[in-house]
Amino acid sequence: MARNAKLPWVKTTTAKGKRYFYFDTGQIDGRGKKVFKPLPDPSDKVRFGEVYSALLGHRNRRGTAVEVLTIKTMIDLYQRHPKFKALSDGSKKLYTIYLAELERMMGDAPANDVRRDDIVLMIDKRSDHPGAANMLLAITRAMFKWGRTRGHVTNNPCADVEPFETGEHQPWPESLVRDALAADDDRVRLGVHLLYYTAQRIGDVVQMQFGQISDNVICVRQQKTGKELFIPVHKELRREIARTGRQIGPIVVGAQGTGIMANALRREIQAWAQKRQQKIVPHGLRKNAINALLEVGCTVAETAAISGQTLQLVEHYAKLRNQRRLAQQAMNRWEGTDGDSSN
Repeated sequence: MARNAKLPWVKTTTAKGKRYFYFDTGQIDGRGKKVFKPLPDPSDKVRFGEVYSALLGHRNRRGTAVEVLTIKTMIDLYQRHPKFKALSDGSKKLYTIYLAELERMMGDAPANDVRRDDIVLMIDKRSDHPGAANMLLAITRAMFKWGRTRGHVTNNPCADVEPFETGEHQPWPESLVRDALAADDDRVRLGVHLLYYTAQRIGDVVQMQFGQISDNVICVRQQKTGKELFIPVHKELRREIARTGRQIGPIVVGAQGTGIMANALRREIQAWAQKRQQKIVPHGLRKNAINALLEVGCTVAETAAISGQTLQLVEHYAKLRNQRRLAQQAMNRWEGTDGDSSN
């Protein structure tokens, strides 16, 4: 580029015989390079004058070159802020994973210049994993909302960006639950017992320690919500833990005898199910547990006391109970047969 001698901060370049004009904004991007804004062709004097005057005024107000706030810098500011630090440990861990992904995909981009189409493109690149794409969108949206309240940005690039349809995690087939609770694989069997009989997330299950069990009650602090729960240990879970043998440290251990990560246990359980031509997620067992509690007559409040979920969410799960079984029970009561299907 060669500086235009007539107007301050205007530079020109020629490509394929055509001359282009740019304004030196005085800003520096995340890679340490100057930021230039394109100018209209000077032949359009009115438009050129308007744009040039606006850019010159903005530069003069800034006074000196200032570093442009990039996505990378904004992420750093966000993670330092008390709002981020107030998140539960589980949420902070999740946010950190997806903020790192956001930084990898568009870290050098000036945060205030990110547009809706940039976000759509970023999310579409993860469309083969819609759940992860939706989480990336949600966390990016949360960070930009924070950035606007702090005055770091004025744009709202996540507005009207729709998440992918993923459907809900479905409960496991009951036959598969029975098989898993009797599996030959010790780690799968123990993991399924803990998931099913405590109605907790897999991230909380792998954190469970023998020392948290006292008087047949296990104390669990949920990573996502921070709730502390005291869950009576179901007799079947007591038998399984006794079979494992009480130790010091985590209840579920990996091949090396130390704690196991949630993803590792998830993969093992899914691989076990895959051998039986079943595609499942461990989280589906939470719905099996809630359905089982509701079907034996537990109230929504009693069920929520075990799962740690809101009453509204348990009521939502209640809608997924086995309709055929409930309909048969209702008909039996109506007929006065109390479960006797004979005429």
